[in-house]
Amino acid sequence: MPTSDAIVMLREGHKEIRRLIRSYRATGDPGAVERFLSALAVYTYIECEGMYPRVSVLAPETELTILDLREEHHIAEVLAAELHDMRPEEISFDAKARLLMGIVERHMDTEDTRWFPHVRTAVPRKELREIGAWMTVLAERAPRRPHRASRQQAWDAVAA
Repeated sequence: MPTSDAIVMLREGHKEIRRLIRSYRATGDPGAVERFLSALAVYTYIECEGMYPRVSVLAPETELTILDLREEHHIAEVLAAELHDMRPEEISFDAKARLLMGIVERHMDTEDTRWFPHVRTAVPRKELREIGAWMTVLAERAPRRPHRASRQQAWDAVAA
């Protein structure tokens, strides 16, 4: 089976994350939050380690957008780590889960409507397939639970 290009892979990740968000909203099941946090950890890892670094080189005009997207990831990682450490019966569990899910939805909307279309025109399909192949490797070793990256780690990643 040929490797999907990076944008196709990330859009598939968006579909899965949106499905998990809908599941939680419909059921309130804390297990849905755990599955969401796990999917989000993998998605964030492959995007930050695979997609953003390569696209910033291949389409440098997207660098400011990538910086904005990385900041959104940082905020989501902080909330995800806090949520992961909470018990579902804690009074702010649901509020934090819903806030995080809203932030993630807005992030995905930005990528789907603004960033991906620009990347699609700026980066050759062959390069997007190579990035997709690398992201597949990254997904195998990605963390499966939230981790709290420091702000300095986020900036170091941008500088690399």
